[in-house]
Amino acid sequence: MSKVNTRRRGKGWEYYFEGARINGNRTKISKGGYLTQKEAFVAGTKALNEYNNSGLSFVPSEISFNDYIDFWFKEYAEVNLKIETLKNYRKKIKNHIKPAFAKYKLKSLNPAVLQSFINMKFNEGYSQNSLKTMKGILSKSFEMAVEPFGFIQTNPMVFVKVPSPRAKAKVPTRKDPHVYIPKEWIVKIFNRFPKGTSTYIPMSFAYKGGTRPGESFAFEWNDVNFETKQVTVNRQVQWDELAGVWYFTDPKYDSFRTIDLDENFMNELKEEYELQQRARAFYGEHYVRLYENENRELNTDGIGRELHLVCVRQNGEFIIPRSMQHTSSVIHHQLGFPDFDMHSLRVTHATMLIENGAPVKYVQERLGHKKLEVTMQIYTKLSPVMKEQGKNVLESIF
Repeated sequence: MSKVNTRRRGKGWEYYFEGARINGNRTKISKGGYLTQKEAFVAGTKALNEYNNSGLSFVPSEISFNDYIDFWFKEYAEVNLKIETLKNYRKKIKNHIKPAFAKYKLKSLNPAVLQSFINMKFNEGYSQNSLKTMKGILSKSFEMAVEPFGFIQTNPMVFVKVPSPRAKAKVPTRKDPHVYIPKEWIVKIFNRFPKGTSTYIPMSFAYKGGTRPGESFAFEWNDVNFETKQVTVNRQVQWDELAGVWYFTDPKYDSFRTIDLDENFMNELKEEYELQQRARAFYGEHYVRLYENENRELNTDGIGRELHLVCVRQNGEFIIPRSMQHTSSVIHHQLGFPDFDMHSLRVTHATMLIENGAPVKYVQERLGHKKLEVTMQIYTKLSPVMKEQGKNVLESIF
């Protein structure tokens, strides 16, 4: 068995050990430049360990869960998953999974411990979606720890279950914060943030088009058809925390779609387009030009395809979705509607369509929902109009 040796090399120290024979010839692995013999020996011991484990910096049978989940995230998740999925996984691992399991060895975790973790999160009030995401991360990572990585013999997540939706948690399940916004509050909100303010157009897309927040800020002018009074939803904009850039990605659930807009809003969009054309000519070389590179990242460096976004300031600067933080704060505290968030404009749009007789299937396709049940369960909030309609139906029946 190979062992680490050290020797002087010039003014410093070097480690070396024997590697595998190649074509029958002995090979030697070495590295110098260390100030002391001890430093060379420590570095050589680590290098030999990695060499014996095919380049891994740990002994598979002794790896901690903390080191393994980092390894899995880098070698599998970052290679195969979309950025928005990575963001969600990273958050779940940091806030929930690592605090529970980081200190343990990977091989010591068993089904009972893992089931207790899922049950604990259930009783803390986390939603079915959150529980399924955490279970999914654990299931996939342990599955790969068995094969192809070979760190453990069996997958302890095989028999772990998420509690039934009918089960009752000790803490009530965390509710969807999105609400139906009554008409009088819609008027107050748009009076406070009228045409010409930075968030008026993206909020109008959400309220009048039912688009998601990331979609509402991502429209280009070539998505707008003034003749047919329609817009095409084919992207959303997201923030990459690690890279520090805004980037485009496909709509959620690949929900590419073309939707109708009312004539008043289309006229406002036409006025905005003409205003931007005049501003581009007025600012000339000082106008901020936006581009999309091959990674779909937004930049002002002239790299990639030039963009002509709808949501820009007078000088061409992109109006980022984070601008809604100020708008929401004003609506919460100055106007006095603390339940507001931008997604609630989308909820309100769907509810108004339903209460005015639009088929639920039409609403589903317009909002880009993957399943009809999502439209039924989440977005058809019971408005006062719908309550009154229900009472009228009741009277007519009996």
